[in-house]
Amino acid sequence: MMHNAPSLTARSFMSLKHVLLMVLKKQSATGYGITKWFDGPLGYFWDTSHQRVYRALAKLHEDGWVRFDVVPQQGKPDKKVYEVTPLGEKALNDWMLKPLPLPQVNEPYLVKLFSADLRYIDALIAEARARLADHEALLADYQKVEQMYFADSEQTPEQRIMYLTLKRGLIYEEGNIRWASEALATLTKIDEELKKNG
Repeated sequence: MMHNAPSLTARSFMSLKHVLLMVLKKQSATGYGITKWFDGPLGYFWDTSHQRVYRALAKLHEDGWVRFDVVPQQGKPDKKVYEVTPLGEKALNDWMLKPLPLPQVNEPYLVKLFSADLRYIDALIAEARARLADHEALLADYQKVEQMYFADSEQTPEQRIMYLTLKRGLIYEEGNIRWASEALATLTKIDEELKKNG
């Protein structure tokens, strides 16, 4: 039932911990090194802040899922290099084997459209136009990544699996562009009819 479901914040934080475990399973890293993943490939499908990453790392360490070595640096503060513990490996394995629920949808722009208040038609048109441009730019970014990393037909099985994440983004943005184009055309036509009819 709804009242027994964890909050969005709790679900997101739990998932972030598993994302961090996945990163650290690939390679040991500092907190800063982990945040760079979110500025790069992970940022295309997982949004978080540096502060949340560091809070999640502290929680992972508290739970015994990661450990760290302190590495001295000349002229700089010592750095912590994190790695996954056997307990963290088990937690990650359990998470990987458990089916995930479909993500919940929260689309503020759809709430605006659902209000169907014609007083805001100009603002809705402007936002539709901006959203279309943003989706087109993001699709272009995905296509660059595709050409850079996945153009080679001789991919390893692991690369082919990773490619699925990018394909999800490509298809998603293509759909967003189609929808935003239709929304812009519809809103523009309504605006023209309103002006014509006075």
